[in-house]
Amino acid sequence: MLSIMNFYGLCRGLQSVFGKWEANQRLNKTPFLLKYLMRMAVTVVFLYVILVKTAANIFGVVIGLATVIVGIILTVVLTLFDKSYVEEV
Repeated sequence: MLSIMNFYGLCRGLQSVFGKWEANQRLNKTPFLLKYLMRMAVTVVFLYVILVKTAANIFGVVIGLATVIVGIILTVVLTLFDKSYVEEV
């Protein structure tokens, strides 16, 4: 759940930055970077608490965090090999 929330926050931040870029507005990347760094800091603290203070299995935590990455890679591979996507581009 933690990695999904991080990815969702990153997606929303990038949509905001690129939306301003498409509208030819002035780009200010500082708020995006600060939000990203704060989200990473909260994630590190959260993972530290989970691994140190509870009896969580480290392999389960790593597999849980990797599910989003595996999903992204699988989506990219399937999109690249989809014939209708290539025709649309």
